[in-house]
Order: sequence, then structure tokens, then C-alpha cells
Amino acid sequence: MDEKKSIADELCSYINQIRVLKGDFFGALNRGKAIIGQISSLEGGPFDSEQEFNDFILGDVVRLAPTILREHCRFALYDNHGIVFTHGDLAPRNILVDGGHVTAILDWEYAGWYPEYWDYILALRHLTPMPDWPEYLPRVFPRPYELEYIGMSFLSRILRH
Repeated sequence: MDEKKSIADELCSYINQIRVLKGDFFGALNRGKAIIGQISSLEGGPFDSEQEFNDFILGDVVRLAPTILREHCRFALYDNHGIVFTHGDLAPRNILVDGGHVTAILDWEYAGWYPEYWDYILALRHLTPMPDWPEYLPRVFPRPYELEYIGMSFLSRILRH
């Protein structure tokens, strides 16, 4: 357990280092398209504001969703976050550890400029093969993004991708 805490603290340090890199658009590197989802992805943009980025996400709501859910969607996303460099797929399978230390973070194909909460909510989607992974995320991301996670969790049930 102490080793996992130490690894989580190292990850926090690395995440803080990349979050120092600030962007001026939402999307992949070199003003590439934003990628939402990984199995069946939605691509669009790049976007010059978080409101444009949010509108893009909301545009993916299933057309057959009940009206009341479609109306609730506007409360699921905020537009007051910083644009930071993110990994886009931070999960145990992408973190190499040796001797109790992080030796590499792999798979940067989803990296880009996204809202500051992006890596946090995506990291909470990965519960295997390390079921206690979420227990260490408060050490990796000292600022929790509970409302953002709740909003995206709600939306994920009615988005196509």
C-alpha cells in the first residue's frame, strides 16, 4: 500500500509538470481534432473556447433521449476551466513501474489540450486490472472534479460515442 501511495505521488508530480503547459484551443496537438471516446470515437474541432467544446459534446446526445434528459444536459458541463496539456488515457495499463517507481507513461495518442478536469474523469473509467485505482486518484489529482465527473457520467449514458 505504501508503494502504491508513493507511485501515486510520483504520478501527481508528472501530471503537475504537464499541466503547466497551457493551451489556447481544445483539441489534439498541432491544432488537431478533439477526440471524445476511444472505442467508438467522435472527432471534431479544434475549438477556440470551452463553450464550443461543450456544444460539440452535447451535439452527440442520442436523438431519441427523452426530452427531460436532453434539457438536463445543459447543466452537465461548465465552461470555466483552464486549457491544459493532458495525457487522455491515464490508466494503470499505461503506467510502467519498476522497483516502486514510475519508469514510463505510455500511449500518448489521445494527448492534447483539454479542460483541466479531463484526465481526472477519464482515469475514473478504468477500474481493471487494478480495482483500487480510484482510491489513489486523490493523490494523483489533488483537486477533485466531482461535479465534472458527475456531469460527464450522466452524459455518457445518453451520448452515442
